[in-house]
Amino acid sequence: MRTEWQIAPMPEWRADGVIFFVCEDMESHFPTFARWMNESGKWLSDSTALKDFQGKFQQIGIAYGPPDAKMPRVICVGLGKLARLDADKLRSAMASAFRKCRELELRRPALPASAIAELPVEVTSALQEALIGGMGGLYRYDALKTRDLDPSTAPETIVLLAENEPGDVLRAAPPAAEASVSGIVLARDLTVAPSNRATPGYLVETARHLAETHGFRMQTIDREAAANLGMGAFLAVSQGSGEPAHIIILEHAPHGTEEDPPLVFVGKGITFDTGGISLKSSAQLDGMKQDMAGAAAVMGAFEALGRLNVPRRVVGIMPCTENMPGGKAFKPGDVIRSLSGLTVEVITTDAEGRMILCDALTYALRYKPALLVDIATLTGACIVALGNQVAAVMGNRENLNEKIREIGLNVGEKFWPLPLWDLYFEGLKSDVADFRNVADRSGGAIVAGTFLKQFVPNEIPWAHLDIAGTAWTDRDIGTAPRGATGFGVRMLMELARRWPDLGVS
Repeated sequence: MRTEWQIAPMPEWRADGVIFFVCEDMESHFPTFARWMNESGKWLSDSTALKDFQGKFQQIGIAYGPPDAKMPRVICVGLGKLARLDADKLRSAMASAFRKCRELELRRPALPASAIAELPVEVTSALQEALIGGMGGLYRYDALKTRDLDPSTAPETIVLLAENEPGDVLRAAPPAAEASVSGIVLARDLTVAPSNRATPGYLVETARHLAETHGFRMQTIDREAAANLGMGAFLAVSQGSGEPAHIIILEHAPHGTEEDPPLVFVGKGITFDTGGISLKSSAQLDGMKQDMAGAAAVMGAFEALGRLNVPRRVVGIMPCTENMPGGKAFKPGDVIRSLSGLTVEVITTDAEGRMILCDALTYALRYKPALLVDIATLTGACIVALGNQVAAVMGNRENLNEKIREIGLNVGEKFWPLPLWDLYFEGLKSDVADFRNVADRSGGAIVAGTFLKQFVPNEIPWAHLDIAGTAWTDRDIGTAPRGATGFGVRMLMELARRWPDLGVS
C-alpha cells in the first residue's frame, strides 16, 4: 500500500470514497466536512444515513452518492467524544475505517489533510498516526494457506487530499508512516510464522535481505565462533537443539556516522521455547513460537531505519536459538560461565532468555554504546503485573525509563517503569556460582531485570523492555488484529530518531 497527494480545489477531488470524521458530542460537523457537503456533496446533507450516524468511537457509516458524483461514497468514522480523543483512539478509528474500505473493495480511498488538521492533535503527528493505524489495521498473515484464500481487496493507494501545497513537514509524514508500518509488518510476519519456518537460519536470511536492501553491515556468530569467544550462556541454551544457532548483528551507519558511539538494540530470539529440561506445560505450548518477538522487533526497527535512512549509527544484536530438551541440553544445577566471565547457577532451564541476553549484552559493550536497550518476551511475571497491553521498562537511568514511557504513550506502545533496587538481588545469590538465574516467584519480572543488570556497566545508559504480554494478542485490539502485534518496533525507531535529544547520559 502506498500514499499519494492529490492537490486540487475541493470540488475537483476524486477517489473511490472519502473519509470524514464525526464526533458524538459536536452540534455541527467539522468545517472540512461541512464545507465539502456544501460545495460537492449536497446530496449527503439530507441523507438519512448521515442523520442516523452518531459518531460513537469506531462506528462506521457509509453513504452512497448519485451516479455522477466525483466521490461516490462517503465513509464517516466515529471518534467518540472530542474531549477524549487521543492518538490511540485516532489510530483505532482509522483501522476500522480502512477495514471497511477493504470490505467495500475500495482501491483508492481518500482522506482530506484539512480534516486531520481540525483534530486536537498536532497535524503532522495526527496524519502519521492515522496512516499507521489504518494501514497497520489491515494486517493479515496468509503466507502458508493453500485453500479458501480470499483475493486481496485492501486499498492499493491512500489518496491524501489538499487544496494547497502541504509543505515539506506534512509531506514527510506519509513516508514515515509507510516505513513504520513496513517494520511492524515484518516483525509480525516473523513472530506469527511457525517455528519450523522461522528458525534461527531463517532469521539470518531475513537479516541478510535487510542488509542487501538497505546497505547495512551484517555478521553472524555461529556455535563454533561463540565457543571461541567464550559465550557459555548462549551455548548452554542452544546445545539441546539440533537446529543451528546464530547471533545476528546488523549495523546501520550512514555516511559520517561510522565512528559515532552507536545505539545498540539487543533482541531475544528464542525461535521456540519448550522450557528445556524444565519442560513447560503442554497448554498453549504452540504459542512459544513467539518467544523471538524481541529479535523480530529489532528486525522491524531496522527495516524502518533503512527505509528512512535515519542519520544515526545503530547496531542490532539478535541471539537466536531454540530451547529444547535432549541428551545434550543444559540442566538445572549446571554452572555456566558467561562471556563476561561471571558464572551462573542454572535453577531452571526455562529462564533461558536471560541467559542468551547476558552474553549478547556483554558482546554489545565492545561497541562502546551511547545507549543500550534490550527487548524480550522475558517473563510471565510481567503479564501478571501489568497485563497484556502494557510492557515493563527497567534500567539504570530513571529519566531514560520516563522518556520511554512518554514515547510509548505517543506511539501506542505503553510501558510502565519497574524498580531495579539492589534488594531484588538477594534471591539470586548462589552458594556455588556468582549468582543464580532465578529467585523465588515473587517479583519475577524485576528479578529478571536485576539479573541482566549484572552485565551492564552503570556508565552506559541501559533499558530493559519486557514485552511478554504485549508481543501477542488473542483478540483484535485497535490497530493490531489477533496474533503478533509488532510491539517495540516503533519504540526502537523513535529512540533512534530522537537520540541524542532525549537528554539521557
